[in-house]
Amino acid sequence: MSDTLQRFMFDSSPVRGELVEISDAWQQVQTRRTYPAPVATVLGEMMSAAALLSANLKFNGAIIMQIHGDGPVQLLVVECDSSLRLRATAKLAQDAVIADDASLHDLVNLHGHGRFAITLDPADKLPGQQAYQGIVSLDGDSVASVIENYMMRSEQLDTRLWLAANEHISRGLLL
Repeated sequence: MSDTLQRFMFDSSPVRGELVEISDAWQQVQTRRTYPAPVATVLGEMMSAAALLSANLKFNGAIIMQIHGDGPVQLLVVECDSSLRLRATAKLAQDAVIADDASLHDLVNLHGHGRFAITLDPADKLPGQQAYQGIVSLDGDSVASVIENYMMRSEQLDTRLWLAANEHISRGLLL
């Protein structure tokens, strides 16, 4: 198993994309803490998304994606630096009960107060320069749709994203 990122372009088209497969880093995250299956799936999808977005950045630094929740999952955080090193964690509410079929809404947006944040943190900050952070409401029924909505609002880029994760591997496709 290994972690791979493949960039591609379509000839005679303004469309470019990336495909990521994360197995080693994903397995390492899971050895540090056991999460209920729905939480692990969301965290794995966020890892693939962070790698895909980080590969598009043209600066030395890190992208930090956070989902702040008002359900049994209070926080999901993934960081990916410009060398594509990843780390991830989740914080569950004390005594959280999570059903095996819990949706993203059930996990983090139970009362409609969930939010999604992306922070771009340059490693070599100029004097007075700070990290950039965009925060939006948690609009979408999957990690992919939340990020697509964020990109449309914040970056005005028509972005499509497909994400999947299980206990062995996390994969993603960005167009």
